[in-house]
Amino acid sequence: MLRAVLDSNVIVSGMIAKKGIPAQLLEAWRRQEWHLVVSPHIVGEVQRVLSLPKISRTYGLTPQDIADLVWLLEHRAILVPGRLAIPRTVRDPQDDPILACAQEGEADYIVTGDLDLLSLEGHREILIVTPARFAALLAAAE
Repeated sequence: MLRAVLDSNVIVSGMIAKKGIPAQLLEAWRRQEWHLVVSPHIVGEVQRVLSLPKISRTYGLTPQDIADLVWLLEHRAILVPGRLAIPRTVRDPQDDPILACAQEGEADYIVTGDLDLLSLEGHREILIVTPARFAALLAAAE
């Protein structure tokens, strides 16, 4: 089964836009069609962004909604320790923990909308793709 890291921006998008491709990817993960790999960094970033008053109010997210997602990420995904240090790889050092998570969790893919990450196209043996591309890969694997 495929293993992938969803960048925090994809997870957040999946939570706030219920009909988009990121939401479809989260739903496919919940149906156990692929394995999600996360790290404490990713979980924390998702929780921080979704808890921002502007985000939570605009999209009607309750503290319980956010807590439920965090619980799922911590207990139903492959949670790596997040201790792997890698040399700075991309322009934005905030993106390096995504690469480290994928490497630590032996992921096949990193799924992101981040142009800096996408410009790499891959990291070691890990392909970096858009949410649309990953959705197409999942559909082809059925």
